[in-house]
This record gives sequence, structure tokens and C-alpha cells, in this order.
Amino acid sequence: MLDLRCHACGAFIRDRVPTLNLFSALWGIFESPSKAFLRIARSEQKNYVHLLFALQGPLLLAIVLSAARAGDLGYPFGILLLLIGAAGPLLGLMLLPLGVLLTRFILRRTVQAGLRYRDVAAFIAYGLSPLMWASVIVLPLQLGLFGLTLFSTNPPGWQVQPLPFWMLTSLDGIAIAWSGLLLPRSLAVYNVPFGRSMLLYLPFWGYLIGCTSGFALLLPAIRF
Repeated sequence: MLDLRCHACGAFIRDRVPTLNLFSALWGIFESPSKAFLRIARSEQKNYVHLLFALQGPLLLAIVLSAARAGDLGYPFGILLLLIGAAGPLLGLMLLPLGVLLTRFILRRTVQAGLRYRDVAAFIAYGLSPLMWASVIVLPLQLGLFGLTLFSTNPPGWQVQPLPFWMLTSLDGIAIAWSGLLLPRSLAVYNVPFGRSMLLYLPFWGYLIGCTSGFALLLPAIRF
């Protein structure tokens, strides 16, 4: 299914996919995840992977700041906004590639498919594309509507504007759940059943939750 040429005669058995088109790949993930992941697996250049990691980073950092209640720790909103805009992409570029290495280590010992770093990175980057949309569309709306109250309990955002707060928070939750369902679809390329794929990606989610929780616990000890 992934081979470009027939091993016996050397003839081409499928079309080459030299590069990925970012927007058609993202639309494909929405429209037909199985076909999109197959095309991603066949592509020779797994381009835009680290761009997607950088775009997913601000949402991860916003979750950390919200969980740490950074607004109650004396941080001005301008500092938090600067952190999300500047440090968020860096967090994505550091945190997610490490998660890729962990996942690759697990998959190479279970799937037995000779997965390279760039294969697993592409699956994770595009599989987490709902988080990217939440990061570039939902998060700016949350920051604009709630300001410091998004990271505070005095008062909390759900008391200031309850309907917009829960609507936008629900969109974040949908993006996370959707990503959790998309990622296992990537391993269908290697004929791994969906249930087993979910189990294989659990360490990645555990790593991500552990890192964000750890940063949230450490934040009160840091002062800018």
C-alpha cells in the first residue's frame, strides 16, 4: 500500500506524492481521515510538520497558564499575552517533537513497520490539527473576550460571561476529543485496528498531560 514500485518487476504501482499541500491535507483530515493519512504516509516530504507544532503550542501554553491560575499570581495580562504569542510556539516545537520520539519508540517495537521520526511526526502534527484550529481561531476569541479572567478565579471567566465562556471552552474540548479520535486513524495505514491504535497513543497523551500539569505546578514558583 505504501510501496512506490513493485519489488518483483520495478514498475510503478501508485502515484508519487513528492510533497503535501497544507490546506488540502488539513481539509482531507476533516473530510476523510483515512485517505488523508494514507497520502501523508506516502508523501516523500512531510512538510509543514513543525509549523503545525508551532501553531499548536499557544493553546498548550494557554492551558498551562489557565490551570496554574496565572491571573491570580500577579502576572499582568500583557505578560501572559506575550508569553502565549512568543513562548507558545517554542513550547510546541519543544514539547511535541519529544512526544514524537516517545511514540516512535513505542510504535517501532509494536507495529514493526520501520517508522521514521518524520512519519510519526507527520501523523501527530496532522492528527492534532483540531488543536491547531482551536489555537488560531478559538484562543484569540477567548483572549479578546475574557482577558485576564481567562486565567483567574477572581472573578472567573464563567461568572463574567458564562455563555461565551462555556461555548468556547466546549469548542476546545471538542478539539481535544477530536484529536484523540484522529490520531489512532493514522495507524490504519499499517493495518493496526482502531482500538489497539488508541492504546498505542495513550503514552503520548499521558506525556502531554504530565508535561502541561508539571509546568502548571511549577509556574507559581516563577516570577518575571
